[in-house]
Amino acid sequence: MKQKGFRYLAWVPKPKPRTDVDKAAGGDYEAMKRVRSKRGFNVFIDVLDSDSERDQAAVTAGDDPNSAIRESLSKAQSRSYDKALNGCQVKAVKDVTGKNISSMADEFEQYETSYKAAVERELNGDPELVELASAMGDCLKGKGYRVDSVSPTGMSERGYREFSARMNAIAKKQGLVDAGADDNTVYRPRLSQAEANKYLAEETKAALDDLECGKSFYADFGPKAGGIAARLDSEFGRWTL
Repeated sequence: MKQKGFRYLAWVPKPKPRTDVDKAAGGDYEAMKRVRSKRGFNVFIDVLDSDSERDQAAVTAGDDPNSAIRESLSKAQSRSYDKALNGCQVKAVKDVTGKNISSMADEFEQYETSYKAAVERELNGDPELVELASAMGDCLKGKGYRVDSVSPTGMSERGYREFSARMNAIAKKQGLVDAGADDNTVYRPRLSQAEANKYLAEETKAALDDLECGKSFYADFGPKAGGIAARLDSEFGRWTL
């Protein structure tokens, strides 16, 4: 960056303390129970809490001293800065990892392609996980819950998708859903605190039932899913905190 005429400070982020959310993502039963008792599947809690813990990245842009440098530039200078930074990042990735990328957008696409392939192979193709997911599905069906897919990733996403669809249905009735919106977009409806609390109570109960049925599944799924992310982060030269 300095060779391209920009001030840039070498910076490595400090690891943040692991939270219950981090532990829950790794399949820790007690942490999952604490998080789900409060937040359910992390859907309706967002209506009550816009600054949700799950949305707080381990490293924020404000932590990077170079953010202040960029913000001090004019719009034209910022565009030049971003172009220079992209080129320097591409060179760094190639030098460190040997990856042949044309831009950081290309790096993102390659990462996503590798991640999806690894998930399909190592999670949905894992015989032990498949068996545990099937058992979890049978348990939830026995409790009256709808189960559309018993693939490992399907079971891990089931609760979030169910309550996201419910929230989108409310938002749609209120005219807040864009035409042609896909299933991956979640719209926040207008709800009173009492209404949001009611939906959240239903969600937390469902999330705890899901956890009890999937206790063994999550204990196996969490570390394996985390292992894929850590391995690819290292392979692509990303930070692993």
